Amino acid sequence: MTEKTGVFRKEILEYMESMREKGPYGRYRYASCQTQPILYASVYAALARHLLNDMDTVSASDKKEWISYIQSFQAEDGFFKDPLIVHPGSWYVPPHMEWCGWWHLSCHVIMGLTALGSVAGREFAVLKPFYDERHLKNWLDGRDMGRMAYVGNEVLNLGQLLQYARDFQHVKPAGRAMEIILDWLDKTQDADTGMWGKSFETPEEKNSAYQGAYHFYLLYEYDRRKINYPERIIDFMLDLQTPQGGFGIHENTTGCEDIDAIDPLARLYFRTEYRRADIEKSLERAFEWVLQNRTPDNGFTFRKDADMFYGSKLMFSGKDEGSTFASWWRMLSLAIMSRVLTEGEIKDFPWQFLECPGYQFWH
Repeated sequence: MTEKTGVFRKEILEYMESMREKGPYGRYRYASCQTQPILYASVYAALARHLLNDMDTVSASDKKEWISYIQSFQAEDGFFKDPLIVHPGSWYVPPHMEWCGWWHLSCHVIMGLTALGSVAGREFAVLKPFYDERHLKNWLDGRDMGRMAYVGNEVLNLGQLLQYARDFQHVKPAGRAMEIILDWLDKTQDADTGMWGKSFETPEEKNSAYQGAYHFYLLYEYDRRKINYPERIIDFMLDLQTPQGGFGIHENTTGCEDIDAIDPLARLYFRTEYRRADIEKSLERAFEWVLQNRTPDNGFTFRKDADMFYGSKLMFSGKDEGSTFASWWRMLSLAIMSRVLTEGEIKDFPWQFLECPGYQFWH
């Protein structure tokens, strides 16, 4: 590990520590402008510290306190719910939409608990309707394929919890439900692009399509199921790279827009010989772009030169201000690219991945 890599790691860990509240261990704020801890930030910190191989520095008693804090948010239906982020103007005001809300939070929590060496205390009772094949197929067929950026999250949220229930809680019907979802994805995938959706003509349609598709690819990859049309997916993703090095249709691409192309390009690099040199060059440019999203407080921003409101007033960060979410998310992009780009500063860091469905696994 180079000196620059060591400095990078130290600065990120210091940033995360600056977000931790004193007192019972595991309480983190979302950004420096925030004054109280929330569950999301606690999970982001766990994921970031695990990614940076820092969990060994947490004592057994502190880890136990951290796990207890996270587990305390699980409700009878299995969802993890943080009442602090429910308020007018929030995504988390009932009814909780399936693309965000408690689905989204719970999917992050199970990764955070895995990073801490724990398992969700209750089964996800909210999954039980989806064990009925007719209900699940009707739900899938009811997705609005014209809004792929939303549908990608909806299906991943359900699929990730099913994979977790199957593998971590040993719920047998969850396995069959996942087979139905992956079969449906095979059936509805577009052979010409490798995407899902109704149209791929305009820049906006292409942007929505690839952002949705990223979430589906994660379900395939975690279950080690073959992804169809990998060459077409690679073509589609490479065409979306901006002159700055990010991916999407704006100059200052977001952390989500970037990882939504970075992740499948890096994984498909090892699945096919197709355009491997082009993928390497693309990820080299993307790596430098992600690093340009560092902030003066040693964190990362979600979008350069812009405020970020992430569904709640307690999940807001100002211009040029880092957040626990963006810092973890941007680092995950770097870690994934480092599977392909193995030489150079920061790329040489021994990133640690999770054996858990979601975003932070690597097979």
